[in-house]
Amino acid sequence: MTDLLSLFKTTGAYSSIVKDKRSGTLSHAYLLITPDSKNLDEYARIVAKIIVCEDGEPCLSCRKCRLIDANAFTDVKFYPKDAAVKTDDVNEIIEESFIKPIEGDKKVFIISHAETMSEIAQNKLLKTLEEPPNNVYIVVLSTSEFSLLSTFKSRVKKFEIPPYSEDALFSALMQDCPDEEKLRVAIAVSDGTVGGAQTYYSDKGFSAACTQACDVLINMKKSGDVLRFSNKVTALGDAVDEFLSVLLLALSEMLYLNEGKESLIKNLSFPELKNAEGFTRGSIIHAIETTNEAVKRKKANVSDQTVVEWLLLSILEGKHKWQKS
Repeated sequence: MTDLLSLFKTTGAYSSIVKDKRSGTLSHAYLLITPDSKNLDEYARIVAKIIVCEDGEPCLSCRKCRLIDANAFTDVKFYPKDAAVKTDDVNEIIEESFIKPIEGDKKVFIISHAETMSEIAQNKLLKTLEEPPNNVYIVVLSTSEFSLLSTFKSRVKKFEIPPYSEDALFSALMQDCPDEEKLRVAIAVSDGTVGGAQTYYSDKGFSAACTQACDVLINMKKSGDVLRFSNKVTALGDAVDEFLSVLLLALSEMLYLNEGKESLIKNLSFPELKNAEGFTRGSIIHAIETTNEAVKRKKANVSDQTVVEWLLLSILEGKHKWQKS
């Protein structure tokens, strides 16, 4: 089982909340920002345990900690009840906040995916965020803060969970993800999040994207190959984004190899890239810049086929140009 708690303990957010608990200065409302949408609820459970566990931080063995893990502790309520935080959820939180705790002296309301809250829902919650009833704590988690009103953010104690190092993620995930090579690649494109690495590792489309990225760099040699390879890439469907991410990683490693800096690569994610021929330092840098531009074009809703064909042709042209110069 992934040890998210050990990772979270290395962050300033965790240390600050624990310090607040031990000093008796818990904030009435916390906001945690992390792009790791897959693990928002798990982060929420950890914070809830900090608040209610008698040890001052999660002991993992007491009745309260065990019930929180099972989403069955009466004094910890989780929202939303559906995919997004709705006004009905906020109304219930406000009403429930006036009901005294049943099993302890604290009541905790968890709101995950706050980025889905409408302005109306946020405004309804403002008074409760600012002046909740005694012993009521609200923990808000969001993948970003851009959709949250400034008045909402001003009433909470905000923390951002930073990206974890590749080594830290590897140690935390290796038990659940035994394919070391595959895990290294998944972590490298995960943006430093546990959920990102977990998703990439388990996604069959991601494995196919890795294969296609290496195939393009090793075997695409002339302009007549572009259509054939672009068709293979676009056949990945939803995994085209993964292809672009993996391609950037592969090119970065090729650049280290080309510059004789292989020692800077902690673990060579694509050993077969040593068989990629004809790339010079200039053509690799050009390919990296071109791939970054392809990412921007795809985000601008340019069709996958158009983006991929343009990208592969540009990489090939750059390769031939720098061979001649």
